[in-house]
Amino acid sequence: MDANAPKLVPLSLLGDADPAPPSLFAEPEQAQSISLLYEISHELTSILDREELLRRIAERVKKLVNYHVFSVMLWNEGDQKLESVFAQSYDDALPSKFEMPLHQGITGAAAAERRTIRVVDVRLDSRYVACEATEAEVRSELVVPLLLQDRLVGVLDLESTVPHAFSAEHERLLNILGSYIAVALENSRLFEESRQNQVRLMNDLETAREIQRQLLPSGAKEIPGLDLATAYVPARELGGDFYDLLPYGVGRLAIANGDVSGKGTAAALYGSLAIGILRELVHDNEASPSAMLEQMNGRLLAARLDARFIAMQFAIYDAALRELTIANAGGTLPLLVRNGEVTEINVAGMPLGLLPEAEYDEVRLNLLTGDVLVFASDGIHESMNREQEEFGVDRLKELLAATLPAEPGYKVAQRIVKATDEHTGPGRMPHDDRTLLVLRVTDETEADFSKMPIIY
Repeated sequence: MDANAPKLVPLSLLGDADPAPPSLFAEPEQAQSISLLYEISHELTSILDREELLRRIAERVKKLVNYHVFSVMLWNEGDQKLESVFAQSYDDALPSKFEMPLHQGITGAAAAERRTIRVVDVRLDSRYVACEATEAEVRSELVVPLLLQDRLVGVLDLESTVPHAFSAEHERLLNILGSYIAVALENSRLFEESRQNQVRLMNDLETAREIQRQLLPSGAKEIPGLDLATAYVPARELGGDFYDLLPYGVGRLAIANGDVSGKGTAAALYGSLAIGILRELVHDNEASPSAMLEQMNGRLLAARLDARFIAMQFAIYDAALRELTIANAGGTLPLLVRNGEVTEINVAGMPLGLLPEAEYDEVRLNLLTGDVLVFASDGIHESMNREQEEFGVDRLKELLAATLPAEPGYKVAQRIVKATDEHTGPGRMPHDDRTLLVLRVTDETEADFSKMPIIY
């Protein structure tokens, strides 16, 4: 159950407040009834499904009091009426669509006055209202209000075709049991409310996850000399990592890889805000990566979300020059794989959204055929096993050193995700979101560099 769900009502709240009267222990038959009563009360308070609970209440009450018609009506605070939720005649279920306002009928009177009403012959009581769904000719009735302290939960309504069917002993027994039934029904209501909230939350999260997934591009084409692959594995339903691929002029592609501080829904929303700002700034903009990060920093500071910041790598690939320019705002260091050697690109800077007027360095790389560039979020580096050992940059370098020059980018990304999964081990929840951007330089000497990249 969700940690924020309402707490179930403890049994001792009402059970201790309604001790069995000493007179009930006067005879062996009464002592047996009390033993059965407490056995029933403990059984009922352990059932959370309302339909099962109501059916079991009807069965167990029958052991204490013989009735011909049994019904439970719950109080609807909004409509200010009692609503029948369960009715049974002999062993047959009855339609339960029946309402009764306070002060109307014997049930309405018992609920309004917060007291049990026992009628030996309903023909002699002007308050009696016959239920159309009941074919039996009712002669006597016993109505027990179900109360949580002074709050009305509903009523138990027992009817019989025999006059004088219910005794003072029955009334005392059901008064005691009524307290436990009220607790059980309230627990059932709270459980169902919590379950519905959980279902609604999961549906909302699934919708939000799909929206977030659609915000992230799958890849890009019409980029001469570049094989590009992505991988995104959120640790929860929603992730705080994000990435983007954006046309940045003729034959140029902008690449962003971001990691919002924190996790969950708030981080995902902040990441979506960052994507929106980034796309706005990139439109008709050919600023350098460092200048772009400065603009992003200013916009995020203007949003005044003091508890959040973003680590982000931003790079621009120029196909005609076969050149990659990288700036970094607090993200992990990009990795260059060239001829079997793996090198960290030493470019760093302040995360976005922390300090005004932050400045960012940038590094320009002249790429060669077969080069592989890897932009990884810290969730890759910090994947942790049972011994609390991180996957770490050294393991990542060792894996990348085995990359073949012709190996497609998507296979490189898959191998990295698989390696972190194996390091973490089965059955363990991921520590953080994992995001990868893999760029492999291909040999395209006769490419058309006048085309704009196509993002999909």
